[in-house]
Amino acid sequence: MRRRLVVVAAVACAVAALGAAARAERCLPQFTPHQANWTGFDEKTFGSGTNTAHDPDGVGWISRDAWREAEWDGTVYNPSTMSKGDFVKAICPSVDRVRGIREVFYAYKPFADNRNPTKAEIDDWHRVALNHVRALVGYTSPERQASADVCMHARALWGDERKFTTKWDDAYPGTTGSAAGPCQGSGNAHCGATFVPSAEDQAPYLPADWPTCRTVAGAEGVFGGPKADIPWSIKWSRGLCNTLHAEGFWGGHVGPWFHREKFGFSFWPSGKHAVLRAKWTGKLMPNLYCKPGDDGCDPAAAGPPADAPAAATNIKPIDDATCTELAAAVARARQLPSPSSSAVNSWLTSAATFSSMARCRSRAAIDAAMRAVAPSPPAPGLEPSKPAAPPPPPPPPPP
Repeated sequence: MRRRLVVVAAVACAVAALGAAARAERCLPQFTPHQANWTGFDEKTFGSGTNTAHDPDGVGWISRDAWREAEWDGTVYNPSTMSKGDFVKAICPSVDRVRGIREVFYAYKPFADNRNPTKAEIDDWHRVALNHVRALVGYTSPERQASADVCMHARALWGDERKFTTKWDDAYPGTTGSAAGPCQGSGNAHCGATFVPSAEDQAPYLPADWPTCRTVAGAEGVFGGPKADIPWSIKWSRGLCNTLHAEGFWGGHVGPWFHREKFGFSFWPSGKHAVLRAKWTGKLMPNLYCKPGDDGCDPAAAGPPADAPAAATNIKPIDDATCTELAAAVARARQLPSPSSSAVNSWLTSAATFSSMARCRSRAAIDAAMRAVAPSPPAPGLEPSKPAAPPPPPPPPPP
């Protein structure tokens, strides 16, 4: 029920934005809890005068020539046929420049205001950036696309609160330094990894009526490389690039960046750093590459199939026509006599529907759909008619 409400909220949010400022034109679900305090990041990002905005061109220490050197020509990099150093240089020409990321940013335009991106916009950008990283190794098929997860973002923040503060210690005693905490005085970088507060204590961090978050199968990485003063378009990249330098493609902390279905990020201010706690869950896709030297490894045969899509399928926003159909289907479903029935709920709560709504960028298209399906006032003494069956799922967006 909660995910249905969030999906519908995406439509309502877009409609409500009609009279708002231009930046409200993007109406995205927010995954990072409101409790995440990022105020200090902006102060450090702009305090020295080096950076002018959070977009790649606003990063003061990266020249246009340096960005040109990091452009991507569409080559799919095969780690099975490359040395560790060559592969790292191909993906990350420097720790602040993932190959091709500048072009993706300006093609997608994730921030309505590059000086003041919202948490929702930053969350969505991390999804886009992560899927671009996967495209660099040819992981572009729909089942290999990463999606942001509400509980993973919340759990990443709870883990940081448990590790860096005493906020939860009185209510949740435990073994100091354990995965569940408390953590003060512990040298365990992953302290707080399994900490999950009660349903009552979770509620303020989650969307209204969201299901209680629990520990689930997955992985966690804690990366100290990101800096507090790095703009948001590239703040995340040192988490990946530093780890690629240290471990290569086959490293345990690198694997989830390429192979896990769902993610959640938390950035915690720690002096000059913005410590990234990345949590991963969902389906773990098989690695299509083999490590040279392993039994049976044929580097030339490794990699995605030849007919894999040439670019990540969910980076671009959904077109207006598809977005209109999706919004109309959601609106019709809301008019059913029992909107929580299993048939409707199974569709409305699907990850595909939720992520698709997050990619509807046209406020006008969604609003037009809502007006088109709005029920007319019933005649006196008559009840408004109701559809007898849930609508079929809308067609997937074109690749």
